[in-house]
Amino acid sequence: MEMRLSSFLRVYIVTAICFFLLPYHVLYADKIPDVRQPVAVGVVPQAGIAMPTDTGVYIGFDAEYMYKIAQYANLKVTYHAYPNYTELFNGIRNGEIQMALGIAPTKERQKEFLFASNGFFTGQASIRVRSDDSRFSYGNPMEYNGKRLGVVGSTSMYTRAREWAEQSNIYPVFVLYDNDTLLYRDMDEGKLDGVIAIGSKFTNSYRSSFNIATNTYYPIFARNQLELKNTVDAAMNRILFEDSLYPEKLFDKYRHYQIRGNLPLSVEEKAYISNHPVLKVALLEKQEPFSYKKSDGTASGIAPDLYRVIARELNWQVEFKFYKTRQEVAEALHEGEVDVYGVTTQDIIASEEKKLALTKTYFTLNIVSLKRPDVTEIHTAAFMGRAPRNVEQLLRENFEGVEFQAYNSFDECYDALMDRQVDAMFCNMAQLNWLSVKRGTGELVVEGVENLYTECSGQLLPENNLLNSILSKTVQGNSIDVTSIVSRNIYTEPTIMDYLRSIPARLVAGFFAMVLLITIIVGYMFYVSHQKQVGAELNAKQAALEASEQARKAESNFLSTMSHDMRTPLNGILGYTRLAKGSFDMEEIHKYLDRIDSSGKLMLALVNDVLDLSKLASGKMEIRDDKIIPAELFGIIKSAISMNADTQHVDFKATLHAPENLIVHSDRLRLQQIAMNLLSNAVKYTPAGGHVVWEVRVDISGEEPLLIERVQDDGIGMSEEFQKHMFEIFTQENRREVTGLRGTGLGLSLVHKFINLLGGTIEVKSQLNEGTVFDFQIPIKISWDTLSDNEAMLQAASAEKPAVATDILKDVPVLLVEDNEINAELTKLIITDYGANIIDWAHNGQEALEMYSASEPSHYRLIIMDLRMPVMDGLTATRKIRRLHRVDASIVPIIAISADAYAEDIQNCIEAGMQCHISKPIDVDKLMAAINDLI
Repeated sequence: MEMRLSSFLRVYIVTAICFFLLPYHVLYADKIPDVRQPVAVGVVPQAGIAMPTDTGVYIGFDAEYMYKIAQYANLKVTYHAYPNYTELFNGIRNGEIQMALGIAPTKERQKEFLFASNGFFTGQASIRVRSDDSRFSYGNPMEYNGKRLGVVGSTSMYTRAREWAEQSNIYPVFVLYDNDTLLYRDMDEGKLDGVIAIGSKFTNSYRSSFNIATNTYYPIFARNQLELKNTVDAAMNRILFEDSLYPEKLFDKYRHYQIRGNLPLSVEEKAYISNHPVLKVALLEKQEPFSYKKSDGTASGIAPDLYRVIARELNWQVEFKFYKTRQEVAEALHEGEVDVYGVTTQDIIASEEKKLALTKTYFTLNIVSLKRPDVTEIHTAAFMGRAPRNVEQLLRENFEGVEFQAYNSFDECYDALMDRQVDAMFCNMAQLNWLSVKRGTGELVVEGVENLYTECSGQLLPENNLLNSILSKTVQGNSIDVTSIVSRNIYTEPTIMDYLRSIPARLVAGFFAMVLLITIIVGYMFYVSHQKQVGAELNAKQAALEASEQARKAESNFLSTMSHDMRTPLNGILGYTRLAKGSFDMEEIHKYLDRIDSSGKLMLALVNDVLDLSKLASGKMEIRDDKIIPAELFGIIKSAISMNADTQHVDFKATLHAPENLIVHSDRLRLQQIAMNLLSNAVKYTPAGGHVVWEVRVDISGEEPLLIERVQDDGIGMSEEFQKHMFEIFTQENRREVTGLRGTGLGLSLVHKFINLLGGTIEVKSQLNEGTVFDFQIPIKISWDTLSDNEAMLQAASAEKPAVATDILKDVPVLLVEDNEINAELTKLIITDYGANIIDWAHNGQEALEMYSASEPSHYRLIIMDLRMPVMDGLTATRKIRRLHRVDASIVPIIAISADAYAEDIQNCIEAGMQCHISKPIDVDKLMAAINDLI
C-alpha cells in the first residue's frame, strides 16, 4: 500500500508541474481573438458545388475553393444560402453579402458587379432528359429538333442554347421560366422533353444526353468591394502559381456528384452484346494486384473483379484467359483469341504502336519510388514491364542519368532491389500497398513523384469501337464503384508474418524487451498482492471458488462445443460456396450445392435445438393441449423415417395399437420431436442391412391413460460410460464407428427434457455392437369421437393443399421491404418463380412508408416486410401504413419475413396489423401458401 501511494504522489507531482509549465496560449487557446477579416459569401446550394453539412461547414467545388482562398487571404468565410440566383443577386445589391460564387459573365452583370480576374472553373451546360426516356441516346443533336426544352430565361444558358441551335441548324422549342422550381415541376409532369441545366442540377432525376456549351464561372463582388476583390485575386494567383492544376484536381474530387446514372447503350451496342454472349478478357498471370492466378486456377485481382461487375451490370458472361507477357496479350488480341486486355498502364501512344486502342480511364494511380536507406543517389531503377512514354519521360527528367531496367513481374522488381541489383524501384500506389502487406517494406524509403501518375484502362483493337463504347459507358456510370474494387484488392488482409516483415527488427526487439520488463514488474506486484489476499481469505472463500470454477468450466465447455458444432457446418457452407463460385462445371456446381444444402440443414437443426434449450432454461416453453388423432401423427412420422431408412438401406417396421375412435390430448409438436429424434438416431447408427422397430401403444387400462413407445435397433449400440452422460447437451460418443456421422449433440438432451416436461419417464438399454432400446411413456388425456367424425378429421389432415399456381404473382405489384441486399435478392428470386414481375424494393420501413404513400390507391396488392431494419422497423412501418387515410391501406396483405420467430414475435406482428409471419430461413412452400390464401 505504501509503495502504491508513493507512486501515485510522484505521478501527481509530475502532472502538476507539466500543467503549470504549459504556455498561456495553450491553456487558454479558446480565448485568442480571431483576427481574420469576415466576409459574407452567397451561394445557391447544389450537389457537388456547395452543400451544407450538419456542422455548418459547406463542402463542394465552390465551397472548398473559397475556403482555400480564405486561408491564403486571411478571411473568415460565412456562407449565405439562396434558393435561386435571382435572390442571390438581390442579396449583393442590398448589402446582405459582399461576394458570390460560380457566376457566368454577361454584359448586364459586368456592368453591375465586379468579376474576379481568374475564373473558378469552366463548366458545361447540357440537355437533361428523363432517365427512362428512350427517345434520346447520347450526343446526337438532331434528336432535339422540334422538342420542347425548358430553360431559365434570365441565365446565360438561354443565350448559349440559342447559339447552339443556330449553329446545328435545328429548331427546338425553348420554353422560358423565371426559376428552377417551375421548370422542375413541368419536367416532372411531362410538359417538357428536356431541360437545359448546368452543374449538378437535376442530376438525381434525369440523365445528361447532350453537352451544348461551356462557360467560365467567376467569383463576383459588389461594386463597393474593390479591396476584397483585389485580396481574392491575389490569393487565387498564388494558389494557381503553386499548383496550376488545383481547379482540375478539385473538380475530379466532386465529379461523381455531377455524373449520375449510366449512359444508355445504343441499339448497335445492345446488338453487339447479344451477338457476343461471352466477353473474353486477357489477364497476366503475375501482375499483382491488377491480376494474378490463384493456386486453384481462378482469376483474382482488380481487373477480374472489375469485369465481373461489368458483366453483372450488362447481364453478360465473362471468361478470363491468362498470359505470361504483354506481347502474348497483344498477339492474342490481334488473333481474336480475346476481346480486351483487362487493365493496362500503357498510354495511348504505346498502344498505337501495337495497333491497339484504349478504353476510357478506369482509374488513376500516383507513382512512388522505393529505395534502400543506404542509397543516397539513384543510378539504376527497376520498373515492371515497359513504362508509359509520358511516365518514362517525366521519370528521366526528374531522375537524370538513371538507368531503368524492366522486369516481368512485380516480385522480380522487389527481389532485384533487395538483392542490390538496382538502387530503387518505381511503382504505383496500388502496387505499393500490395507490397506493404505481402512482402513488407521494412526500412525502405518511400517517396512520391510529384505530378506523376499512371492511367489504368482496358486495351482492345481499334476497330472494336462498339465494345470500347460499351465498357467506357458502363464503368463511367454510378452503379460501379471502381474505387472500392481497387481498395478491396490492394488493402488485402495481412497475415502475422506480413506484419512482422514490415516492422524493423530493432523496434521489434525493443518493444518486446519493454513488454517483458513491464510484465515482470506488474506480475510481481500482482503476485505479492494476490498472495496476501489468498492467505487472508482462503478458508472463507474456498467453497465459493470451487463452485465458480465448476460454473466456468461448464460455460467454457458449452461455448467451446457450440463454437465447434456451428463452425463445422459453416465451414462446409463457406468452403463449398467458394468452390461453386470458381467452377464452371454445372454437374460439379450441383454437387457443391447439395453439400451446402446439407450443411445448411444441419446448421438450422442446431439453431432450432439451441432455441428449444433456451426456452426450456428460461421457463418460456409452454405445453400445448392439442387434439391429436394417433393414426394421423403416426403416419406422418412413419412416412418421414421410412424415406430416411430406405436411403440408408435399413429395414424399418412400425406398429400402432390404439382404438380407431380415440382422440389424444397432448403437445403434438413435442411428441413428434421426441419420436423423430429417437428414430432418426436409430436409423443413423444402424449399418446397412440392419433393423429398426417402432412400437406405439395407447394404454387406457390404468387410472391414467399413457402413451407408450419403444424404439429398438440392432445398430452399433452405446458404451456404458457414454450412457451415464448421454442426456447432457453436446454429448456425442467418440468412436471409430461414428466417424463421419454428423449431428448436433442436442437430440437426446431435448428428448429427455421434453419427456420430463410432459411428466413422463424414459429408460435405455444398450450394448456395444448389439443395439439399443429406448422405452418411454407419457401421461395423456383422451376423449372419444364418433367414427365418422374421426374419419373426417383424418381425411382433412391427410388432404393435400392445392398446388400454388406458378403465375400467381404475374402482374401483381409487390412492395418488398428488406435492408439486407442478399435476403432481398433471394426473396425476389423466390417470388419471381411464381410470376412476380412488378417488384419495388424499399431498404427500410421509412422508405416503404414513403413509397406506399406516394403510390396510387390499391396499386400494391402485397407487401413483404422484414422486422428488424434501420431508420424504421417493420412493425412501426406496418402500423403507420394501416393508419393512412386510404381504404386500401387497411386491407393490403402484409406478410412478415423475419429471423425473429418466437411466439411473442409472431403475436407482435399480428397486433401491428400483419396477416402472416414466415420465419427465416424462408420455407418457400409456406410463403407461397400464405400468399395464395391472402391474394
